[in-house]
Amino acid sequence: MKNKKYNFIGNRDTIYDGVFYTAVKTTKIFCLPSCRARKPLQKNVIFYDTKNEATKNGFRACKICKP
Repeated sequence: MKNKKYNFIGNRDTIYDGVFYTAVKTTKIFCLPSCRARKPLQKNVIFYDTKNEATKNGFRACKICKP
């Protein structure tokens, strides 16, 4: 499922917003799947089901998509 989720990132389709969140290890930021920010490398991505999970694991919300 991780590969499928990665393919949804950057499409700017809001259908998956709130279903999962994309966190980037190198920037410590999490985003909505529809975020217009540059698509991160797959090796740097972690997926979370909730914003709370991402925050508890040390990620902060993106200033572009404001999840």
